[in-house]
Amino acid sequence: MRTMVLRVIAEPSQIFWAPVLPAAANVLLNVTLMMFFILLYNVTPIPFFVTTLVGHGMIAVYAVRDPHLSTLMTAWMETRKKTRNMLRVRGNKYVP
Repeated sequence: MRTMVLRVIAEPSQIFWAPVLPAAANVLLNVTLMMFFILLYNVTPIPFFVTTLVGHGMIAVYAVRDPHLSTLMTAWMETRKKTRNMLRVRGNKYVP
């Protein structure tokens, strides 16, 4: 059981050699832009497939250096949350 937990931590989930969260964000962004450009300007979707593949390749190359890119993105999203003072106190005693 212990080796399974260590393996999951050591090898984060990937889609074609790229971390899941950045790869999904890349695909979502490109598909959204593709839909808008097709609807508004009636363009061919082939350049968007090329940019999706190029972006995925760049994410995969970056993931060789830093395989925990998904974890870094989720940690960054957690730090972006605003804190608010939930208790009546003086000073800067914030509760997340």
